[in-house]
Amino acid sequence: MDHEIELKFLIAPEASNVILARLEGREAVRQLDATYFDTVDHALRRAGFGLRIRDGENGRKQTLKSASSGGVFARGEWESAVEGPEPDRALLAATPAAKAVNGDTLVPVFATSVRRVTRLIERDGATIEAALDQGELLADGRRAGVSELELELKAGEPRVLFDLARDLAAHAPLRLSLVSKAERGYALALGEAEGPRAEAVLTPDAATGEALQALGRAALDRLCAAAEALRARPGPERVHKLRVAARRFRALLSTFKILAADPAARHVKAELKWLADALGAARNLDVFIADVWRPAVEGRPAQDQAAPDPLDAAAQDEARALATFGRALLAAQTDAYATAGEAVDSARFRALAIDAAAWLEAGGWTTDKGLAKIRARPAADFAAEALDKARRRIRKDGRDLAALSPEDRHRLRIRGKKLRYAVEDLGGLFPDHPKRRTRFVAATRDLQEALGLLNDQAGREALAREVATSCEDPEAAFAAGRLTAGGADHEAELLAEAQGAYVTFAEARRFW
Repeated sequence: MDHEIELKFLIAPEASNVILARLEGREAVRQLDATYFDTVDHALRRAGFGLRIRDGENGRKQTLKSASSGGVFARGEWESAVEGPEPDRALLAATPAAKAVNGDTLVPVFATSVRRVTRLIERDGATIEAALDQGELLADGRRAGVSELELELKAGEPRVLFDLARDLAAHAPLRLSLVSKAERGYALALGEAEGPRAEAVLTPDAATGEALQALGRAALDRLCAAAEALRARPGPERVHKLRVAARRFRALLSTFKILAADPAARHVKAELKWLADALGAARNLDVFIADVWRPAVEGRPAQDQAAPDPLDAAAQDEARALATFGRALLAAQTDAYATAGEAVDSARFRALAIDAAAWLEAGGWTTDKGLAKIRARPAADFAAEALDKARRRIRKDGRDLAALSPEDRHRLRIRGKKLRYAVEDLGGLFPDHPKRRTRFVAATRDLQEALGLLNDQAGREALAREVATSCEDPEAAFAAGRLTAGGADHEAELLAEAQGAYVTFAEARRFW
């Protein structure tokens, strides 16, 4: 079995000439037509494999790829020449995919037709193969375009691969993608808007360094996929997913801060905060519209427009004020989405993705001799200490929620969110108490969400006032005041719910 270390970028078709102009090396051009196979119930896909038969310049080859060997940048690959257009079952039987297939019939799922231009590049003592693919995916009459650049390290230091990527990114928009052609093909064949994201699976014998790398790769995968989804079709759920992906990645670096203390890691963490902040206004407005403004509008009785009752003048004034405020909300939301879109389309975000990948794969922490013992330490031991510390801090700081200021409750919510992400990421290291783990995860989630509702309530009056002020219409200000009236009473209810969630959390038994 060979290992490939590669980066893949989505590019605009018109950027191909600019990219090729930056890549000096021996060139080859090939037409690659492939068919991907699986069982009827897609057992190979569920097991993390992609199986194809490809016709190319060097004949017909059967290739099995897996994302499970070394993570999303280093993939396992088994390739052999074959005679016919169908998979060779004997060759497949000698691979880890044999168990998944288990003798079942293999059928074609989708096909690819790609023109590939390759350049073999010698740079700083490393050999890198650059492959520019342009073509399409085909499944049951449906088509999807392919325009990608792959950079594969053949020999040399991984940092050279990332240096080349940064050089190219300075001249053309490169969007890092961890989604393979196989994943895109399955999504096209099955009519999926977004394929499922792979989650890192940690085994109890994992080392701390291995755990960080696996979890970091999964976090970067979620970040890039969520960004592409938001670019393709902006909407509240997609804004939320990308913001969560940025915050979860940042929380991971905080959990592993003993390994993520170098300047490169701090830079990635700061850029993730920038991204989350750039999405913040859109998310806050989405929540306000869904939870406050829309229920107020939909809850109003319909008015008889043909013969309005003079006695309903006050109600009509209120409806007019709500409509005015609604227009101001829509204008603010439009501006916020423009800000979010600019962030996702920016060179800054594209650089963040490359910098995060470079730190995960070739950062100083991977080779620093002073960190060797920490990298090699059992991840379960590291995780137990980290979870213990976070749990103790929350139990201590949350004992008297009523006495905390909104700012202190907000900080407690952030700690609760970080613990929730850590539990979700590291829980697989402790398989002995699955029921206890489920209860602890639920208790952590409920506390974080209860504190989140309190935080939302505290910010709603300020948000409504800001939106109303932006349109300079007294009616909008009137509606904003009406919508956020009674906040103190509602806050008291939410505080009581949060106190109950804290008690449940404090009593939840550890699973580690």
